[in-house]
Amino acid sequence: MVELHHGDQSHIEKCRTVKFNIGKLRVNFNPVVTAGSAVLIWGLVVFCLVETKVAAAHLPTWTRWVTDKWTWLYIGTQDSWAVFIIVLFFSKYSHLKLAKSDDEEPEFSDGSYFSMLFAAGIGVGLFYFGIAEPVQHYQPGTPGDPSGVWGNRFQGRYSDNQRAQDAINVTLFHWGIHGWIVYTMIGLLLGFLSYRYNMPMTMRTCFYPLLGDKIYGTFGDLIDILSVVCTMFGVCTSLGAGAIQLNDGLNRLNNNIPKSRESQVIIIWGITAIATASVISGIKIGIRRLSEICFALGMFIFFVVFYFDDTWFLLNVFVQSIGYYLQWIVQIGFHTDAFAQLGNAPDGKQAPNWMNDWTIFYWGWWIAWAPFVGVFIARISRGRTIRQFITYTLTVPIIYCIMWFSIFGAIGIKMEREAALAGIQCNSTYGGATSKQSSDGLFRLSCRPSTSMWFDVMDQYGGIGPFLSGISIVGLVLYFVTSSDSGSLVIDSLSANGHPDPPVLQRVFWALTEGACATGLLWTGGSKALSALQAASVSSGLLYTVILNFVCIATWRAVKYDTGDLDFDGPRFTMGIFDIFYAPSVGRFKRLAIAVVAPWWPMAYAAHKVDGSRRWLVMLTIAVPFYGWLLLLALHPLEAGLAYIGWSILMGFVVLGAGIRGKIRERYFIIGNMAEDFFAVLLLYPFAAIQMQEHMMFSKNPHADPGQSPPSTANGGIDAKVKVTVDMNGLNGSNNVFSRPSKLTRDNFSMTSYL
Repeated sequence: MVELHHGDQSHIEKCRTVKFNIGKLRVNFNPVVTAGSAVLIWGLVVFCLVETKVAAAHLPTWTRWVTDKWTWLYIGTQDSWAVFIIVLFFSKYSHLKLAKSDDEEPEFSDGSYFSMLFAAGIGVGLFYFGIAEPVQHYQPGTPGDPSGVWGNRFQGRYSDNQRAQDAINVTLFHWGIHGWIVYTMIGLLLGFLSYRYNMPMTMRTCFYPLLGDKIYGTFGDLIDILSVVCTMFGVCTSLGAGAIQLNDGLNRLNNNIPKSRESQVIIIWGITAIATASVISGIKIGIRRLSEICFALGMFIFFVVFYFDDTWFLLNVFVQSIGYYLQWIVQIGFHTDAFAQLGNAPDGKQAPNWMNDWTIFYWGWWIAWAPFVGVFIARISRGRTIRQFITYTLTVPIIYCIMWFSIFGAIGIKMEREAALAGIQCNSTYGGATSKQSSDGLFRLSCRPSTSMWFDVMDQYGGIGPFLSGISIVGLVLYFVTSSDSGSLVIDSLSANGHPDPPVLQRVFWALTEGACATGLLWTGGSKALSALQAASVSSGLLYTVILNFVCIATWRAVKYDTGDLDFDGPRFTMGIFDIFYAPSVGRFKRLAIAVVAPWWPMAYAAHKVDGSRRWLVMLTIAVPFYGWLLLLALHPLEAGLAYIGWSILMGFVVLGAGIRGKIRERYFIIGNMAEDFFAVLLLYPFAAIQMQEHMMFSKNPHADPGQSPPSTANGGIDAKVKVTVDMNGLNGSNNVFSRPSKLTRDNFSMTSYL
């Protein structure tokens, strides 16, 4: 067992590490994560630069495929995660602290903490989407253009007033609990394991309650590489897109500042320079103070507009929006646009692409940003209880988002309606699509670019309009800076195996890399290259959706281990499901080869051993659906329907295999559940088969002769860390063969895989 003490870095040092000094500058990084991330990042960036048209044509089809095939998964999992966090919030585990000692106080004040997590999470989106999204839900497409009439899933079904409120409600849905939940889940588990058990602050740590020390190997490196790539693409595409919006705003304030690629590149490097200085100064000085300034500027603009505009109308909208959100959150949260996506509505009132363009895009984008924001939030959450953490990452931000989007969304929709009543069209000289001047303070916002809408609304406030636009630009710049410096810090931490104080030289390297990526994409391919890279990043959210499901399981186990509700040193399979890669042997590879083509052999052996089933009968029962599936797949060219029958038959094989695994768990008191058994067989049937076989080959009956240990790894490669002879009080008075003799404490923490 590894002896850990507060501040000990021994867990970090288990990862692959390269350390050396360049004069007074130190270097400390994981060579696999750093090199792998760099190759993937620059490989895809160069592809987008060299083959811009190909990338712009093909990468967005990835998101379309995700929408067509996986909408149900995105929608269903977001709701499941929300339920999980709510249950955890009200559970007895909510008092546990993200700290070594339960007496430890939070590292940052409540105000600083909220400012930083908000600035890293969605700060820029407040300005970009605060007005644009509600307006686009209210009046999508071009007025009068038949191809865009049904761009909104609600449009044309009821009154204009109802459509206005639904436009705000959909926006709140995209920026409410369903969005923030992904940050909460990752930040909570990382903070809990990192601060309570001295685990490294990297995404690999999320799998520790499931895989144990295996996270320090290749699997953990792959998880961190994916996290670095997602973070880099997310930050640099936002930086490039933000430069376009900032260029638009600066041009409105000063016509001498052209809207050009040159101006946008200067903006990118100006932001990068400030972000680099901030990331060098660290969280407590640079990032913290900039976040507080950002939040203060946003609130200043909010209150000026709130008092200048129709205050009583805005208060009505705010209260009404809260009610709509609470009333419809369940229905809209489970809505998949199932019939609309078919595109065959006889009355034509449908938006087949709406789910792809909005909700699935948002969920993919939120999830792709989850490693970045989740790690950063965990980094600043030391000393808070689980309940406090959930409160600050869910309830407070959601209330703020409802306030912001309902107020600014209402202002934007009000202007759009007044412009329509005034007869302003997209081709109008004043207030039209390309107009630089309003028509009596009005613009037809639905005709305008999204990057212009915020500044269009600010212009209506008379003499202080330019002042508000100027403050908005400052706020946007600082929000981009906080996203960039937070992203650089997180990427450096991930590439340095979660080191709490990564070297300054590496922080600078990653900050400059972000600027270089954004510059290259914007200069060569413009917004098309940025959109292509963004599509790739959003598509990666599908893989992270699977990862987040495991994060839920790992979180629940972690808090139960901590309180003693689960025996951390309790029984487990003698072979982890991936142990063949960590403790390989000739015998194991032979068994794996057999399991690939004849899984009925190891499964029947395990079934016979665990409950005395007739081996030949079990073989036959398992072999028929397995080979039937393969046969029907082979006959697919003759009749397409046969393949679907085959997949249906395969479910019988999976259920039978999962049942055997479940019986083994039940007999040997192994932690797990039916869902884990099912997916282990469904997704990894050869590994699950030899896991069951080896357990029954090398284990003893837990009710007879519990004191004898299994054979050593010399014969079959069984994990030598498995111990025996621990009395399991309460389990029918019997001893348990596979539990360890030590008790989990925060100073004595090491494990092998439960899977």
